[in-house]
Amino acid sequence: MIDRRINKLKDILRRQPDETPVIEHLIADNPRGSDMLGEVCRAALLLHPGATFEQALTLARTMAYIVYIDDYLEEVDPGLDLGDYRRVCQMFLLWHNRDLSQMPLVNATISRKLEAQFVDDEVPEEWTAMRHLVWEKSIWTMLQENHWLKHKERVTLDAYLANGMYSSSFPIVQVSILAFSYQDVAQELKNRIFGHICQASRVVRLANDLRTHEREASQGRFNSVDLIAAGQGEQSLEWARTAVQHLMEEEFESLQKAIARERRTGVTQQFLSHLIDSTQVLLDFYAVPRPRAPRSDRAVLKAG
Repeated sequence: MIDRRINKLKDILRRQPDETPVIEHLIADNPRGSDMLGEVCRAALLLHPGATFEQALTLARTMAYIVYIDDYLEEVDPGLDLGDYRRVCQMFLLWHNRDLSQMPLVNATISRKLEAQFVDDEVPEEWTAMRHLVWEKSIWTMLQENHWLKHKERVTLDAYLANGMYSSSFPIVQVSILAFSYQDVAQELKNRIFGHICQASRVVRLANDLRTHEREASQGRFNSVDLIAAGQGEQSLEWARTAVQHLMEEEFESLQKAIARERRTGVTQQFLSHLIDSTQVLLDFYAVPRPRAPRSDRAVLKAG
């Protein structure tokens, strides 16, 4: 059943002529894989199994744009950094009344469809500000990573993970799912839920780092594997990968405990359970092994 839905999503996205550059980028052979479009569609269905088909299409399109923008900033124009934030937002978002006629066609399409889907998916307007925020934070943190690389700045693991939970773009996906499902949520409750989303995003960032380390290293980039290796006296990368796995386990365990302590209401119960499940889905999706960590190894990592 899921394979049929994946193929249907792919077919619809392929038939959108104004999105051809985005879709061709996901179909073409690249360091991420030969069928990123299929992976994006599969992830959309797995991350929100209760979605309507139209909601799944919105999620798939959203993730396709995330991959396109991420690759643009990493590979097409890696020289862009924090000083270019306003220009990059104007390239990809309808930001500060940006004139679409002055944008490259594919960028204008992304901007227009991102804004249109906020209306077309019939999500209450109360969520629009938060959805804009996570897109803007995602772009800012991608540019922060470019800035660190461009200026050869030494980065702590904590600073990297604080930045990386947004650059993973997991908050964009989760806020979209939250907006699909819930209306009339008090701001204080939104803030608490968003805190859990951020914690889950740290887990996802660590899992993603394990999967992408080899590709990023070939591009001259670094992630948590390199930072942990350097922080422990240039330990081997294999040791560092194991340490990242251990840290990921602890972060996931902490997320589960935090959600177990959360004061549940009818509004939050289903989403918080979903958040645990969808975090696990991505760990499985990335095929990240999770060996049990000896307590002594964990203590060494924390001490570093």
